[in-house]
Amino acid sequence: MQEKIKSKTHGSDAVKIRLIFIVLGVLLLLPPIVSPVSASDPPSIEKKDCIGYAYSTSVNHYFLLEDNKSAFGNNITIIHNCESMNVYLNGSLVAFSNSDEIKIVIGSGYHNIELRSDNYSKNISNVLIYPDRLNWEFEFKEWDSRDSIAIEEFISIVSAQSRENWASILSIVMVFSLVTMVYWNLINSYVDRNYCEEVVR
Repeated sequence: MQEKIKSKTHGSDAVKIRLIFIVLGVLLLLPPIVSPVSASDPPSIEKKDCIGYAYSTSVNHYFLLEDNKSAFGNNITIIHNCESMNVYLNGSLVAFSNSDEIKIVIGSGYHNIELRSDNYSKNISNVLIYPDRLNWEFEFKEWDSRDSIAIEEFISIVSAQSRENWASILSIVMVFSLVTMVYWNLINSYVDRNYCEEVVR
């Protein structure tokens, strides 16, 4: 009797599990229920704050321009997201643009750069611009790619110092010889002029 009850309970559990899976399968096959959405205003587009910065370029290197900093390269690029931008160099207007990128060329030395728009202003004061001196990269590659015969034209530091020492010694010997010859000739000429001979009979 107990075995029959156990089998019935096991059978009813299996039926319940099957029923749950069937209900879940049917729910998954049904299209999703979309709740009605009331019409609303489109999201407002927030106006971005106007901002700008400047950098110089030299070969493949970029230098951000900031107060009291140094940078290489005379080509200056100004990037901004303002409607328009005025660029002042040492108090004089040098560029105006509505685009988001401005390129100017400035000389070497100390400069004050001002970026000015309707609601934005940035001063980059006392920035030192060096000329485009990073060509050493190409010179080094050219030197490095030469064959071993061309590289032998350079001498070592030890060899240069040895030659310098020999040059010093030879110059000392030459100066000593010249001074000795000049004094010897002066003494001989003095003796010859003041030489007197006595004749005794």
